Amino acid sequence: MNAAPARGPVDAVPAYYPGCSLDGLGKAYEVTCQQVLDRLDLSLDRIVDYNCCGATEVKNLSQDVSIALPARNLALARSMDRHQVVAACNGCVYSLARANDAVHEEATRTRINATLQAGGSPAYDGSASVQHVLEFIYQRAGLERVRAAVRRPLTGLTVAPYYGCLYTRPKRYTGVGTTPGTDDPEHPHFLDELLRACGAKVVEEYSAKTICCGGGHALSDLDVSVAFGASILNEAKRAGADLVATICPLGQINIENHLDRIRAEFGEEIVRPVAYFTQLMSLAFGSSLKQARLGDNFSRPDLFLRARGFV
Repeated sequence: MNAAPARGPVDAVPAYYPGCSLDGLGKAYEVTCQQVLDRLDLSLDRIVDYNCCGATEVKNLSQDVSIALPARNLALARSMDRHQVVAACNGCVYSLARANDAVHEEATRTRINATLQAGGSPAYDGSASVQHVLEFIYQRAGLERVRAAVRRPLTGLTVAPYYGCLYTRPKRYTGVGTTPGTDDPEHPHFLDELLRACGAKVVEEYSAKTICCGGGHALSDLDVSVAFGASILNEAKRAGADLVATICPLGQINIENHLDRIRAEFGEEIVRPVAYFTQLMSLAFGSSLKQARLGDNFSRPDLFLRARGFV
């Protein structure tokens, strides 16, 4: 399949919003995102002086702050003369897209812009579009270019693609399924196809593909959070997967942070290594396990992959 049409105005080089996670615990995701983009001859222009998007918690304290934080990042992107903003975190995409939707209401836009301008930031009019890096790679590169970039196919690996709940939801914000070129909201497949293009076998029946990781409950109800993470791994085991591929640092970190409790409460047999999809793509494109930062992950997919003959 060739690259699909993008949503809204197209920038040759869209703005890139890394978010807090990719500059912290998700650094392996950041590094391998760049490796994959370089290999596919794709470019993004990093937003300078970006701020935290507020994720999902801030709105419980202040609706306006939860809109103003991501709106500032969108305003910075527009000040760079960019119409597209690409982010690699589901939570960031959600926050940015939610703010984008909110400022189309005049009274909200007036309040938010007053806050932004009081803090020395440019006003924002809602004219940017927001896109997940998975969708960006799928659309801009296309599967043929991905296949051509593969130097070491992921042959012999069976992977469970985990999208998480915010990749496709809510459609009002994400546009998934309602905007040309976006993924299927009920049965997303972009990640599946990219993994297959890299030579991996993708499990056909994986019921946990779009369930919540429990990250939003990690502070308020840890038991629920652990149970959600265990469900993702248990379904991967049931489907016959060797490892789980993620597209979001919140999902990745939430599962990996609780591996000890998952082992103790649900059994060692359900545990699977968890890796960002860009780590696996980077590996398929010829990176070593070290270059693909697979030793950074708490679940240590590097040890599993080394045993399978990857070095």
